[in-house]
Amino acid sequence: MRNPGYVHELASSQLSGADVPDTNLNGVSRADLDVATAALAPLSEWQRREMIHALYVKDALARGYAVGDPAGETTWILRQRAHDFYSREEGG
Repeated sequence: MRNPGYVHELASSQLSGADVPDTNLNGVSRADLDVATAALAPLSEWQRREMIHALYVKDALARGYAVGDPAGETTWILRQRAHDFYSREEGG
């Protein structure tokens, strides 16, 4: 799954009642969104936020875009780093 933190954020939005039409998936496959939705569905909102943060931390470390200790950064900062990393990876 590419950019798992972002995929799970989309899934969390969907679980919170937001409509996530295919045109708003920003390159995320419907299959990946379904997997993320299933993983988050049994969790509370707080647990979802914790899981999303942990996914961003794990991805930052695995992909090499971590700066210092990513566990100490906010999800917002990690989201920005992931966006920058994946944008560069795509050449955009």
